[in-house]
Amino acid sequence: MQAYRHRPTGQMELVALPEPTPCAGDVLAEVVSAGICGTDLKIARGEHRLFPPGTDRTPGHEMVVRVLEGESDDGLAAGQLAAVAPNIACGRCPACRSGRGNLCAEYESIGLTMDGAFAEHVLVPTAAVGQGNLLPLPAGLDPDLAVLMEPIAAVLRGVDAIELRSADTLVIAGAGPIGLIALLLARLRGVARVVVSQPSEGRRELARRLGADEVIDPRASDVVKEVLRVTDGRGADAVMVTTPVPEVFAQSLELAAVGGRVNFFAGLPASAGRIPLEANLVHYRELTVTGSTANTTDDCRRALELLAEHPGTFAPLVTHHFDLRAADQAFAEAKGGQALKVVIQP
Repeated sequence: MQAYRHRPTGQMELVALPEPTPCAGDVLAEVVSAGICGTDLKIARGEHRLFPPGTDRTPGHEMVVRVLEGESDDGLAAGQLAAVAPNIACGRCPACRSGRGNLCAEYESIGLTMDGAFAEHVLVPTAAVGQGNLLPLPAGLDPDLAVLMEPIAAVLRGVDAIELRSADTLVIAGAGPIGLIALLLARLRGVARVVVSQPSEGRRELARRLGADEVIDPRASDVVKEVLRVTDGRGADAVMVTTPVPEVFAQSLELAAVGGRVNFFAGLPASAGRIPLEANLVHYRELTVTGSTANTTDDCRRALELLAEHPGTFAPLVTHHFDLRAADQAFAEAKGGQALKVVIQP
């Protein structure tokens, strides 16, 4: 089979591989659609901790598959379509026992710690099958749209962390795919006002079309002053940082109103992870500062339900489609900053 693989040289290459051989309990599946996300771009740049020099592995963790061999506990059998929740928790550690399998100390992940979806076929291991990570695709849902399940699931954790309410003003820093998903989720929850800060003019206009009440160019305007202006001097009830820019993390506390909630959704490179924060803002405004990372299988179920209920809401996020043989071009498009969700169709 063909696979777009991270090679020991550090390069991403299209290679020929043997077909995966399933063991008892595994499911062998044909990859129908696979999304490229920021994590995959990080892998391609050689910056992901799970892909150190010398790693020979196929990435790809946003996927819809067609079952070829094996059967899931949900009754999925050969020929049926499923979205795959990629993260496999151990089920035993304190994080798992508290319902936070996304923080499992021994987690595995299809496309990160094992071969993933940038290939014609993918193996879903027994542990994932047993945990219900194969989620039957709702009838009529486009597989290319369903690859958004995993990123929506991740953003749901961030949205939940800041406890969005209908009267809130939400500020989203960044209008990439993650920031735009946060915008759409806020709109589905009936949030009163959404403000998006984004340097790219095209992304600002897209955010406006998708329902942002205000858009700010942080290169041309003082974001803090603009947020205070549109909130009559009060500040934002909730802030989500979806862009990995250290200065934006520091500034996010200044945007928050008294009693505001801030979510650090984006991760920073290890070299930039220590940033100065004004602790007195947290103290005197009684701010709640949260983080969120990855997702659980339950988050993925919720995300898939949202996609099935509101396909038209999320459809504008899928902008480009490529054959697996054009994976180099697909990654170049994803890196370019104009595309949103780029989908590879093996």
